[in-house]
Amino acid sequence: MIQKIQIQNLRNAEYFQFISSVHDILVKMGAGSESFACLYEALGQLLKTAEKAMSLEKKNEKVREKNEADRYRDRLHSKLFNYLKTILYDEKDPRFDDAQTVMRVVKEAGNPTQLAENAQSAMMTALGNKLEPVRKQLEATGAQSIVDDMMEANRQFIAIEIEYRQMLAAQKLDDTTVSMSAARKQTDPVYRAIINAINGLYGIPSQKEAYREMVTEMNVLAARYDALLAARKREKKVEEKN
Repeated sequence: MIQKIQIQNLRNAEYFQFISSVHDILVKMGAGSESFACLYEALGQLLKTAEKAMSLEKKNEKVREKNEADRYRDRLHSKLFNYLKTILYDEKDPRFDDAQTVMRVVKEAGNPTQLAENAQSAMMTALGNKLEPVRKQLEATGAQSIVDDMMEANRQFIAIEIEYRQMLAAQKLDDTTVSMSAARKQTDPVYRAIINAINGLYGIPSQKEAYREMVTEMNVLAARYDALLAARKREKKVEEKN
């Protein structure tokens, strides 16, 4: 008999890979027989739905990543501005003149955080270039590390933005694309029906040998993901103890 696992505990990417592997085994073993052809075909169609759902999830995750990168570079720009301002509050601060020089460059460049994302990327890159000639002053004020972090954050945002646009170009999503949660709700009953159908046929003495290899492969697959879930459960217990 095929052992059942708690597929509801699988993360979306794991779930998609698991169901894909189940489908692969069915294809390899010729499970498109008349015994449960409708279930087999339904699983194949639902995999296409789940694939689109995974694409939508990846797109949404990339948007979240992009937004966080955008917020972080904004915060670093504010950190630089406010850091310089704290020095400029005190005219007797030995860093005052250097901070004034740097602040002049920063103000002349303008506030990139008020611009659209792409324009902000360009302005921040330009700001980094304009600050290069005053590196000595930046180092004297202790602000060079902030500028370095800001420019690195800007580069990371640009890289994520490129990845996002490439992802959009490659994906073919439409208004009918459902969430992964919805796709799982549609797929679960079909998966369980297929497992029950195979187990039912395997339980017939005359069919046992015909389905033995399929049952074995399914159980190997189930054991692999069951071990993954068990390992995660153990890790969670260790974290809770600590």
